[in-house]
Amino acid sequence: MENKKTVLIIEDEKALLDSYVEVVQSAGYNVVSAIDGYKGLEVLKKSPDVISLILLDLMMPGLDGLEVLRTIKADKEGYGDAPVIILTNMTSDKVIKEAFDFGAVSYLIKSELEYTDLVNEVKKVLGDK
Repeated sequence: MENKKTVLIIEDEKALLDSYVEVVQSAGYNVVSAIDGYKGLEVLKKSPDVISLILLDLMMPGLDGLEVLRTIKADKEGYGDAPVIILTNMTSDKVIKEAFDFGAVSYLIKSELEYTDLVNEVKKVLGDK
């Protein structure tokens, strides 16, 4: 049996989350999802060694994506060291720079995002291309 890589998707917009899950699963990956930053950290804390990649929304109620990213990168022992791709509609250079400073490996603008671009980016970051 093939050992599929697992992608954690943290997105607070349910319809978008569902479509991302479907697209990434259809590309052959296992997918775990969380509807907000707190749940995303919970999922990651339970099985940091299982998650190969994190797709992370920035604008979320409660705990925003930058805070999630900062938390993950500050505690690699507790949360693992999976690469993080930011998914957002924020195009502020300051926010983009901050995300990269905190350790994001890629940044995708949701409003411009085709599903094939998302899959290609996931494959690229995971070295599956």
